[in-house]
Amino acid sequence: MKEILVSIRNVARREVNRMSSRSLYILVMLVFPLLSILFFGSLFKDGLPTKMPIAIVDLDQTATSRKMARSIDVTPMSKVVEFLQSETEAMSELRAGNIYGFVVFPKNFEADILTSKQPIVGYYYHNAFLTAGGLIQSNLATVLRSLSGGINIKKREAMGQSKDYISSQVQPIQRNTHQLFNPTITYSVYLSTIVMPIMLQIFILLMTVYSIGIEIKEKTSREWLRLSNKSVVIALIGKLLPYTVSFFIVMMFQNFILYRVMQMPMHTNLGWLMLGSFMFVLAYQAVGILFIGVLPLMRHALNLAAFFSILALSLTGFSFPTDSMPPVIQYWSNLLPARHYMHIFQSQILTGFELKYSLPSYLYLLIFVLLPLIILSRLKSALIYQRFVEDIHSMNSSI
Repeated sequence: MKEILVSIRNVARREVNRMSSRSLYILVMLVFPLLSILFFGSLFKDGLPTKMPIAIVDLDQTATSRKMARSIDVTPMSKVVEFLQSETEAMSELRAGNIYGFVVFPKNFEADILTSKQPIVGYYYHNAFLTAGGLIQSNLATVLRSLSGGINIKKREAMGQSKDYISSQVQPIQRNTHQLFNPTITYSVYLSTIVMPIMLQIFILLMTVYSIGIEIKEKTSREWLRLSNKSVVIALIGKLLPYTVSFFIVMMFQNFILYRVMQMPMHTNLGWLMLGSFMFVLAYQAVGILFIGVLPLMRHALNLAAFFSILALSLTGFSFPTDSMPPVIQYWSNLLPARHYMHIFQSQILTGFELKYSLPSYLYLLIFVLLPLIILSRLKSALIYQRFVEDIHSMNSSI
């Protein structure tokens, strides 16, 4: 055991010297991950986009239409930036990207209200921008529904109806809404908490592939194996140990930003949070070892790692429900460690459910950690016969 620890220490010391000799290591391990954390932390710090620009087309020009326009302007989601003269002009502004939507008050709007007719208020929103369009649609619908209810109440009060009777007619059924686990409807709770780890996994995966692949490319892999007493397991542990420590520290800094600075809900203890973060780092390092073992040519392995890591942005289920994806895509999403880390966050950290609900995800991450075992012999051959690998590649290219 003492010899093993000495070998791991020697390999790790060698790797630290290699890391300090090139600025690329520091950029990928620290600078870029920290910048991405700070960027997304500041981007989503408000939780929801607010004061999105809209326009008003007031064809009535009465006190009632102006009052409703002011009511729309004071809502947190929308900000009236233009008063236009026609729907055509408003559509031009919408196409130009100057506004996300507009509201049209028809002619005789106030007169129709006073004569108990039912005027139609149109609102148009740009739903190609799904988030902005959905928020504006919900905001305008709520505002117009509230204003319509207020007008109805005032008319019934003028008719001498009692408050209880008015309430039963205006809103015969009352709602009792309970928004669980994210009561403030903060987008940052489900965006920042998964986008940040997804960005970090890109750096972990690429750095793992690069740190091993560069040994083969520069023909230094035999020296690396010699320090580990020709044990590929010891070689990998020693080499990746500095990266594991560095990325784990970065991930804990990320958790500090999320759960202390940005005040994200956290319904688990620090130990489970650290365990999930540590297994996340190990799982992606293991995937990186798998890729460079299957494709012992660095550029090919890096291409595969980049493709694999980018898929996490769309297949983990935070932007579109996984259960609604085709079955093949659902199976593919389970091949992403980020998918299982997200499930741990949703079931244990965010909601505080019992461990039994997140335990399968921990087991999945453990399976990822063990994946390199299936390619150790192939990777060792690539490290030993480095010229042979390159010669085969050259032969294939010439053919």
